[in-house]
Amino acid sequence: MIKTLIIEDEQPAANRLEKILKEIDPEIIVIDKIDSIELAIEWFYNNKQPDLLMLDIQLADGLSFEIFNKVKVESFVIFTTAYDEYAIKAFELNSIDYLLKPINKEKLSNSILKLKKLKPGQPQFDIKSLIESIESKQDSYKKRFAISLGTKIKSVETNSVFLFYSLEKSTFLCTKEGQEYPVDFSLDKLEELLDPEQFFRISRQYLVKFDAIGKIHILSKSRLELEILGYPEKVLVSTAKTHTFREWIDK
Repeated sequence: MIKTLIIEDEQPAANRLEKILKEIDPEIIVIDKIDSIELAIEWFYNNKQPDLLMLDIQLADGLSFEIFNKVKVESFVIFTTAYDEYAIKAFELNSIDYLLKPINKEKLSNSILKLKKLKPGQPQFDIKSLIESIESKQDSYKKRFAISLGTKIKSVETNSVFLFYSLEKSTFLCTKEGQEYPVDFSLDKLEELLDPEQFFRISRQYLVKFDAIGKIHILSKSRLELEILGYPEKVLVSTAKTHTFREWIDK
């Protein structure tokens, strides 16, 4: 039996996670589901350590790292997070793992296998190194773009960019004032350079900033249309991205 505690502030996500865990291994028993740091700390003070802790990094009342500052966690930990892989390289330790949202069943299954291979008394992870890793990544997100305009170079602050789009194998940015400039990065590369809390790749052609979304039109269950401030055309969220986009705007 693998006693599991889920700490997740979105009830549908917690329920889905529990369902997937049971499908992966009938020996996994979810003993409780908690939605805040405060309740999690109280739970650890009053209960035995679970075998497995499924923990969302960003909870409604703050970063879940605070839990580790208050109690000694001896469980195998799987963080569920929206941060990209580069930001959390420090998670690659024996007693910890991570999964990007939305949770992939196969990857979660691999994490469970990792748990089963652990030996009793395996050394615990250093939570401070995890925090430093994420904070250093957040500081390294691209802050400005140098735009070549003939014989001149114009600097455009990332905060002023509302949209990136690709057209005929070229990439352009659009500012909140409606100005458009070419950039020397593909959308794939921009996804690595920009803060995922602020920018989302809605399709192969568009990467949008949260603050730029003026209106969202529901065309069907799996189809959304966006009005972007400062951009004359309405843009579509691809069907494959609709679910994760809804989760992104609902944080």
